[in-house]
Amino acid sequence: MEFTRLVEIVGDEPVFEASLLRAGNVNPGDVRRQLPRWTAGGRLYQLRRGLYALAPPFQKVKPHPFLIANRMVRNSYVSCQSALAFYGLIPEYVPVITSVTTARPARWETPFGVFEFRHIKTD
Repeated sequence: MEFTRLVEIVGDEPVFEASLLRAGNVNPGDVRRQLPRWTAGGRLYQLRRGLYALAPPFQKVKPHPFLIANRMVRNSYVSCQSALAFYGLIPEYVPVITSVTTARPARWETPFGVFEFRHIKTD
């Protein structure tokens, strides 16, 4: 798969999963080989396993950090200080996008910022 083909497939989608590239008439082995190469070459950012974003010279739309947070962990939502700062309810700068989830807690440092996921109990 050529990189220009990847850009065509992704289109205006700021964040995409590797499974999007494997759909259709594409050799999955080619995709598995090319993704690490494009990431090492600076064309892609790997946000977590299976989740990617185009690097700035190639991206058409810059992804919002809240969109990235919601795509990184399914069934999570942006909360705590991040949401309060977004709506102007606290004056402090919040350097970490904090989300809550019923899944395991996690923390990722990406080129788009630091994302932290806190665990909450299900009721």
